[in-house]
Amino acid sequence: MISGSAEWCFRRLTGVIDLAGGKAVHAVAGERAGYQPVPSCGGDPIKLIRQYRQLGISSFYIADLDAICGQALQATLLDEMAAEMGSEVLVDLGWSGTELEPVVQAISMLVESHPCLGIIAATETADSPAALNRLAECIAVTRICLGLDFREGQLVVSPSLKGRKIDFNGQAGDALDRVPADHAIGLTQGYGEFCTNPASWVEHANSLGIRRMLVLDIAAVGKRVGTMTARVCCNIKQANPEFSIWSGGGIRNAADANQLILQGCDRCLVATALQGLL
Repeated sequence: MISGSAEWCFRRLTGVIDLAGGKAVHAVAGERAGYQPVPSCGGDPIKLIRQYRQLGISSFYIADLDAICGQALQATLLDEMAAEMGSEVLVDLGWSGTELEPVVQAISMLVESHPCLGIIAATETADSPAALNRLAECIAVTRICLGLDFREGQLVVSPSLKGRKIDFNGQAGDALDRVPADHAIGLTQGYGEFCTNPASWVEHANSLGIRRMLVLDIAAVGKRVGTMTARVCCNIKQANPEFSIWSGGGIRNAADANQLILQGCDRCLVATALQGLL
């Protein structure tokens, strides 16, 4: 049994860094307007990376909150951070699948410059399921991670997807034009149901050869309420044992992190619970 006195398994932890306006900020429950600089580093993301590494953490998750909220990609800072990390890192930069070419080029350069860096295509910002296909046109599928975003157990999807049906004369149809025929069949049947069904996203990612996944419950982030994603992660891992699953949110202590790992997670994302150790 895992007790409250369990020790941190730092080699299985992923250090979380949320970026806003060039600062590392403390994320709480997805209420991004109120985020403040991380206390231990005064908002300096490079210092935070070094603090994590001193603990023995060697994998990282970066959320570019500016890009996720529709602002400019913090490309230069992300490049500097990835160089400082020199190890496995997943970056959420708000990929929607409708990015203009300059942004696509910046992402491609970032991936080419850092062999250990992967890009997350998350349900919160994906303009359609075909966003995964669009990203696979730009970078290798081995560098892509599907992000399943939840809020209190409900899948979070882009507002443009909620309840939307296929319209081959509109945006959804345009997006599906980019999907290979053998992958499009599942998307054209019950499109609205697909968008709100996590299993459908997993199946579609798997069909493209994507084998990495990040599972987060936004409501739990920074709240230290205990993990809310263990069951989802366990179900996905049992059905897809070859997947590498990263998850976190709500972690209170080492026992929570270890429990999530026991449920099939390869990496446990932690930020708030580590502040007292940094």
